[in-house]
Amino acid sequence: MKIYDSLTRELREFSPITPGQVTMYVCGQTVYDAPHLGHARKDVGFDIVVRWLEASGFKVTYVRNITDIDDKIISRALELGEPIQAFTERMIARTRRDYEALKLRPPDHEPRATEYVPQMIELAGSLAQDGYAYAEGDLFYAVRKFGGYGKLSGRRVDDLRSGERVNIDGRKRDPLDFVLWKAAKEQEPDDAKWNSPWGSGRPGWHLECSAMAKALLGKTIDIHGGGPDLRFPHHENEIAQSEAANGQAFANWWMHVGQLDVGGEKMAKSLGNFVTLSDAVEKYSGEVVRFFFVRSHYRSPISFSETELAGAANGLARLATTLQNHPGDGLPLDWDEAYAARFRAEMDNDFNSPGAVAVLFELVSEVNRSMSPVLARQLRELCQVLEIGTYAASEADAETQTLVEQRDMARRNRDFSEADRLRDLLAARGFQVRDTPEGTKIQRMQGL
Repeated sequence: MKIYDSLTRELREFSPITPGQVTMYVCGQTVYDAPHLGHARKDVGFDIVVRWLEASGFKVTYVRNITDIDDKIISRALELGEPIQAFTERMIARTRRDYEALKLRPPDHEPRATEYVPQMIELAGSLAQDGYAYAEGDLFYAVRKFGGYGKLSGRRVDDLRSGERVNIDGRKRDPLDFVLWKAAKEQEPDDAKWNSPWGSGRPGWHLECSAMAKALLGKTIDIHGGGPDLRFPHHENEIAQSEAANGQAFANWWMHVGQLDVGGEKMAKSLGNFVTLSDAVEKYSGEVVRFFFVRSHYRSPISFSETELAGAANGLARLATTLQNHPGDGLPLDWDEAYAARFRAEMDNDFNSPGAVAVLFELVSEVNRSMSPVLARQLRELCQVLEIGTYAASEADAETQTLVEQRDMARRNRDFSEADRLRDLLAARGFQVRDTPEGTKIQRMQGL
């Protein structure tokens, strides 16, 4: 198995620290709002990674953190008149509900920043003691003290200085320095403050992941992952903190997913061009949204559009229909069988899910042509590895009934492209569609 390492910028043969076991930390969501498709792109990408590592026989300890305290969270909670914890609990519950629709494997640990403040204070204290940090109101990390700064992003420290700005009150000694501990502001609520050797305040964002990764996985981990925008400065700062404090490599592999674009710009709340995950799931279903991401390589940029999602729905419908009409022979998967071996080769090549999906669609054509139970079983088992095409509702739920009603409306309005789109969504959910004088009728397909 080879995995691309963002730090060395090369494909490297994967060998974990402990044979047969993998430690993996992925930066999670800052829960100041509901998740959007950009968050889903990252977490589906790493879901593929975890599932394939486990399918390959590794025992994976997967950590995905939650940032439940920062400036945006405080501001939003105050705006809504909610206690911070009540607000973040509500956002976390919504995120988990939305993620369930994508069939994401839950992380083994989902630490919240507010649960690890003592560990963060300890880490910051060790950096201050060793001369890597200084207190000037806030506690700052002195970037120039760490000789390896810039190795992940490929940026030179002297180049970074140009254009950087100093704190507005001039407390930074160097524009590159970043906050480890933020001093509390008088107007901030009490539940946003903790006592520390540097006074009342809260941890800086970069400090959080370094402390939680060390507490749960150790000083050096096998894989650290995140979104494309985290490579700099967040992950660069994590390396600086962790390696200065621990005296050893922070992560042996760095992985970053590709950017999700809308009209040539990355999807982001700050740009106002985001689509919430719940809206996408409501319109297309979690299965279609997941497949939209699975059919692209995790490192490749993706352009979001209604056309692309409709195409994903069409492809998934074809896959699901074949699965449901051809249940297979019921035997376990044999990785030495030709299609399974090709699938494995694609996934072992840096989790090349689009290559693996291409193998699946070759199998679809062959199963429909030959009616072979052996090939049908291979198709089913390989689809389960990626959690696609296996929607398992036993009857028409409320969402399915809504799709039926929307399709009837589209046909009445002679919007046949929309009617076809909704037909594909119903097929992806495992229902055969018949047009009758009384409207759309659905019947559960055989095979599930």
